[in-house]
Amino acid sequence: MNKKYIFIDLDGTIIDHSTNSIPESTKKAINLLQEKGHEIIIASGRAPALFYGIDKTLNIDSYIASNGRIVVYKDELIHSEYIDKKVVDTLVKLVEKEKIDLAFESMTDYVLNTDITGLSSKFSEVYHLKQPEVHYNYHLENDVYQMVMFYTKDDYKRFEELFPTLSFHFSNKYGIDINAAGGMKEIGMKRIIEEKGISIEDTIAVGDGLNDISMIKFAHCGIAMGNAQKLLKEAADIIADDVNNDGFYKVFKKLKMI
Repeated sequence: MNKKYIFIDLDGTIIDHSTNSIPESTKKAINLLQEKGHEIIIASGRAPALFYGIDKTLNIDSYIASNGRIVVYKDELIHSEYIDKKVVDTLVKLVEKEKIDLAFESMTDYVLNTDITGLSSKFSEVYHLKQPEVHYNYHLENDVYQMVMFYTKDDYKRFEELFPTLSFHFSNKYGIDINAAGGMKEIGMKRIIEEKGISIEDTIAVGDGLNDISMIKFAHCGIAMGNAQKLLKEAADIIADDVNNDGFYKVFKKLKMI
């Protein structure tokens, strides 16, 4: 079998949030895949600051972060795309007026602009994240690669009309990931493939969330976890078992890769 490049989501794919841990069977599968010469690449909506050492624990030195806006391959930054500063500032002024909290993701930080509603703590609880500190107007002095708007109303599409150069996708029911328009995690996949001359036939992607759909469709083999969103399952080639039922291990065993 040719070497495969396996792009894996974190939350709900290898991290079981019912225990806030990576199942031992998943760790074993990743280790066995690496021993057989396959390459594991993290592909997450999280900023690098929110990996909490997961990449090092799993001996992974390549990752796609902030939904494709930061790409590191073999510990080398090969792609970065920050959001236009004027657009960020315009959005900040709007959400401040509407009393909506917003978080910024940079290369090194995940911080809040304001903490008025308390929704950011609920968002953090879902993913077991450390509650971010408030750094008001952080965006004025730092490049922002992704934002999170803490919002629960179903009228969020109005923001897309106001900001056509941005994309808005619910990460969980308390917050919306905001990126430059034009793709998600597959942006990072394309960058790595182009940089290293990888054949698309040698790519596999595994995910569970709506922000994984484009990645799942782009990969030669797209795998949805059993606990995945319905729309992702519809886009996938294979549906695995749930993350908390050894789904990651089982699917690669079934594929005879471990």
